[in-house]
Formats: sequence, C-alpha cells, structure tokens
Amino acid sequence: MATQSLYRRYRPRRFAELKGQDHVVRALRTSVAEGREGQAYLFSGPRGTGKTTSARILAKVLNCENPQDGEPCCECESCMSVERGTSYDVHELDAASNNGVEAMRDLIEKASLGTPGRHKVYILDEVHMLTKGAEAALLKTLEEPPAHVVFVLATTDPQKMSDTIRSRTQHLQFHLLPADTLNEHVKWVASDAGLEVTDEAIEQVLAQGGGSARDTLSALELVANAGGGASEVISLDEFAEAMIEHEPGRALTMAAHAISRGRDPRTLTEELIGFLRNGFLSLMAPELVQLPSQRLEALTELARRVGPAGLVRGIEQLGTALTDMRHAPDPRVLLDVAIVQLTSEAASSDLSGIVARLAKLERQIADGVPAGGGAAARPSAPVSAAAQAEATKPPADPATGRAPLGGRAKRAAATAPEPSPAPDATPAAGAAAPAAAESAPAAEAPAAEAASAPPADDVTAPIPVVDAASEAPPAASAEPDAAAPVVSNGEVKESDWDQIKGGLRGITRALFAPSVFVSAGLNTLTIGLPNDSHRAKCEQHRDAIETALSQHMRSKVTLTLVDNSGGGGPGGDGGGSDSPPPDPAGAGPAERAPERAAPAGAAESGAAGANLRAVPDAASGRAIAEQARQSGPEPDPDEALVPTLAALPDDDEIDLDDLVDAPPETVKTPIDRLADAFPGSELVDDIY
Repeated sequence: MATQSLYRRYRPRRFAELKGQDHVVRALRTSVAEGREGQAYLFSGPRGTGKTTSARILAKVLNCENPQDGEPCCECESCMSVERGTSYDVHELDAASNNGVEAMRDLIEKASLGTPGRHKVYILDEVHMLTKGAEAALLKTLEEPPAHVVFVLATTDPQKMSDTIRSRTQHLQFHLLPADTLNEHVKWVASDAGLEVTDEAIEQVLAQGGGSARDTLSALELVANAGGGASEVISLDEFAEAMIEHEPGRALTMAAHAISRGRDPRTLTEELIGFLRNGFLSLMAPELVQLPSQRLEALTELARRVGPAGLVRGIEQLGTALTDMRHAPDPRVLLDVAIVQLTSEAASSDLSGIVARLAKLERQIADGVPAGGGAAARPSAPVSAAAQAEATKPPADPATGRAPLGGRAKRAAATAPEPSPAPDATPAAGAAAPAAAESAPAAEAPAAEAASAPPADDVTAPIPVVDAASEAPPAASAEPDAAAPVVSNGEVKESDWDQIKGGLRGITRALFAPSVFVSAGLNTLTIGLPNDSHRAKCEQHRDAIETALSQHMRSKVTLTLVDNSGGGGPGGDGGGSDSPPPDPAGAGPAERAPERAAPAGAAESGAAGANLRAVPDAASGRAIAEQARQSGPEPDPDEALVPTLAALPDDDEIDLDDLVDAPPETVKTPIDRLADAFPGSELVDDIY
C-alpha cells in the first residue's frame, strides 16, 4: 500500500488549523456559529492555499452533531464520514471534467432530494471550466436553491466566470501564505513526521513552494526522500554582483555552471527573472516577497546596490530573451547575449543602458568625483621623456606577456586629449583694435567668395540655394544678441541682394525676380517692384526675405518694398510717399542704373556668369519695370506675373504646393463671355 503524501496526511481538519487565511476563517466561523450561513460561496485563490480544504471543513461543521463555536468536533459519525469521503450529505464534483449541461441537470435534479444531515453541500471544484450552457443551467438553482442545500464553488481564475454567477455567491479570496508562516509550518511537519532536514534544505523548499502550502509540502517530501540535505543550488547572487561590478565573465561563468549541472537555459532564465522580480519587490513592497526574513534582508541590500532601474532593465532584457527562445535553435546564445548586455556597459546599446550610465555619473558627481576624471581636470605638468615613453607603451596581456595587436593605437585613442576651444581674444588698448576687427570681415568676405565660387569652365557646378520661404534660419540667427560681436559691418550692398535673390526658390523666386535694387544703408535695404499689386503680393513674403538677409549679413536687416512704377508708396510699413527713399550716395535709381549695368555684365563674363541657371540680374529687372511704366495704365495683377514667369530658367521646377486655385468668382462661363462680347444682349429661354 502506498504511503500517504504529506500534504494529505497534514491537511487541516478544523478552521483553527488553517494557516495564513485568517480572514476566511473568521468569516466562515462567525456565520456558522450565529446561524447565518450563506446559500452559495465562491472560494478563489492560487493553487494549494486551502480552498477545497475549507469547503470540506464547512461541510463538516454544517452537519456536525456537536459543533463548538463554529468548529466541527471531528469525532461524530458525520464528521468522520466527510473525512473518509463516504458522506451522503457532501457531494464533490470536478467541474473540469463534468462541465456539460447534462451534468448540471443531473446535479439540479438530485439537489431537491432529502439528506440524512441538516444540509446537503455541493462542492464544485474548478468551476470556471463550466461551459456557458452549464452555467445557464446552474444559474436558477444557484439563485434560489432548496433550503437545505449549500453550494461551494472553488476556482483559481474567477475572472473567467460570468458576473451573474459571481453576483449570487459570497466571494472569499484566498492568498499565498507568508514565508515566515510557511517556514514554521514546514519545520513543525518535519519534526512531527520524523524527517531530518537541514536549514538550507528548508530554505530551498520554501523557494520552490512559492507560498503554496501543498507545493511546499510536496517539495519537503522530495527533499526528505533525497537524504534531507539541500541539492546543489546555483547562487543567483553572483548574477547580481556581476551586474553591480560590470563583470560579464563572472555572470557567464555562473550560467555555464548552472547549465552544466543540468539546468535548461529557459528554466535558468525564468529563475533569473524571478530573482530580479523578488529584488524589485523587496524595495517597493517587501510584504509581497515569499522569502524568510533573514533572506529578505540580504536580498534587499543586494537589490539596493543594483538599483530599481537596473532591476527593471534586467527583467525586460531577460523577458525579451525568454520570448525569443521559443523559435531559437540554440536558446543558450540568447541567454548569453542578454547576460552580456546587462553586465557590460560597453555592450549595452539600448536607452536603458544609457540611463544607467548617466545615473552612475550622477552618483560619482554626488560623491565628489569629477565626471571627466581627476587626472583630466588637473593641469598637466612637465613630463620627462621616459615617462612619455612609458605612457605611450601599449598595454601587455597578463596571460601571455605580449602586447595585443593594435594596442598602441587603442592607447593613443584612449588618451588623446579633447581639443579645447580657443580663448576669447581681448581687445588691445587704443583705437587700432576695433578698426581692425571691423575691417577684417569685410576683407575676408571677397576671398571667401572667390574660394567658394565654382570654376569658370565648370558650367554644371551648383551654387548654394537658400529657400527663404521654407528653410528660414532660426530666430537666434535672424536676431542676434545685441551684446554679441557683429561679424559684418551692416552695410548692405547691391551684390548682397543679387546673391540673396539668386538663391530664392519656388513662388518666392518668381515674385522677386523683377525686383530692382533702389537703395541701401546701414542694416536697411529698399527694393522696387513693378506695381502696387505686385508689391502687395511680395509683402506676404517680406519676413522670409528679411530672415535670409539677416542670416547673410549676420545682423538684423530691415527690408522696404516700394512701388517702382511711380504711383505707389513704400511697402515696408504701408506708408504713402510719392517717390522711393533717396539713395545714400545721392543718386536716384535712374542715375545709378548705368553704373550698375557694367558690374552686372562683368559678372556674366566671370565666375558668376558661368552658372547657366542664374536668374535675371538687377539691370534686366529694371528694364522690365521701365517697360511696365511706359505701357500706360496699371497692368492687371495677374498679367504682372507674366514677365516674372518668363524670366525663370527653362529647367527650373515649380513647387506644386505653392500653386493656389483661382477664386470661383474669377472663372467665367461661356454665357458670361458672350454677354461681355455683346453688351445689352439678353439670355432668352427656349420658347419652343
């Protein structure tokens, strides 16, 4: 005859013997003692926590001949028959295998029959496995059972049950047992059963049980049969120490030793995840960790050294590796990769690794250690030739005594100092230094333009293009700080405007192509446009042009748009003057045109003329404006864009996003055109 298992031999017979479920014991004992027992109960909780045992104790006390304060006597015939499983008053049904409608109908038919005892108790285990039809069949009887019937439903997953079933029961939730309670219970069982078990073995049993009394006693029985001593346990603390000290070799050795002892890589990964989880819970909620008090204190100290961020990062990395192991040909490779990423700072490429390194630097700074290292912060002292040779000597391998390949290059790269910014030049005494500082940018600008200009014979060389509408520089560039040194002298020239206009693109380039240079001053520029309607359209893009000019001149430049036809006023501020602002040199636009025509022609024969995609220069723009003035009345706004579009190069592309549909009122139907052609005509409906 087989020996009875420990968890069956030491199953509680009374509510007082039930461990770790005081809230359940108090509720059931009080209801029975005061005669207010319910018609249906729902016991839910993890496996091995006492759900079925509590249901049997409840069945015994409901039919006990001599109950005492809600406890069964365990001596009468009714109590003994319940313990033997031969009672006619208690019916246990496994809902996992009897989950159909027919089984529920048979139960309902028998529920109405009489019973020898005071109550007929139905215990349905794993009730969440019932089908929908079975739940519907049980629902009416569960809601209004016979007066002598009590239902006890037990499940490990109450969420799978329907709300209608749960609403008709008194729900009692069972919890995992605390580690200290289980530790005392295991020692008592081992002493009462005559088992010789070491303290290390008991700690291993508690870890394997995980808070379940039945699983813990099963593990205790296995350890006792193996000799009473703890089996060789791989200390997972080594993994945590490797994470703290950043020693990948130490962690890989631990994993290899565990696998050589028969551990599966997937099982080892699950144990590491559980270990890190317990460490995280020991910092956040120690009462949730199923470990003895002394072990919990050691784990808490270890977890504090790793840090919550490192623990969460380890759980994520190992969890990802555990998921990928299902399809990997060699799961150990994924485990090794995850271990190296967690224990080596150089091998970690994810964001969490960078955060961990930043946290380490913050701790060093808080402890008073400079972030760049102590040696780098101190000024360098004179070094002798022997010391320099020793410093540049490549590191030698301690195992072989030889220098590794590339060691000298690695040492040089590691010790190379970072270039330090040049100190700010202090102005010299006298007036010569400011004058030199102001003239230096102006002298260097032509040289820089000549160096950056393409060769004269290279007709395909591109020129830099600036999209003033879409690629405007940031506000910091357009509006520099007044205290910052000004690179440019602020004098805007005609060549500056020609360069800016040549770099425009899209609709902005088409609108400003016929513009002409009128005058310029200190951080000011005035340009003329063919008519007032054209100026109004260009006014919408004035901010973008000012931004481009400010970036080009390295200072804030104000742009003024004027009507160059002779009838409009300046467009910069919407004012109304009959003539454009005078030129600083004293000459008007017409007088300055011959002087500017010669440089434009020279530029065409030079480097700037080598670019075939250049837009019309200022002279051609003034010729278009002069032609517009001689044409007589003010042209139509839409016709004003015709010379602009004609002046564009053939190979220039128009951005379709800049095109705008014409308003509906401007589109004329054929009938409207006929009415315009024949004034006074009327539209007559067909009279036939």
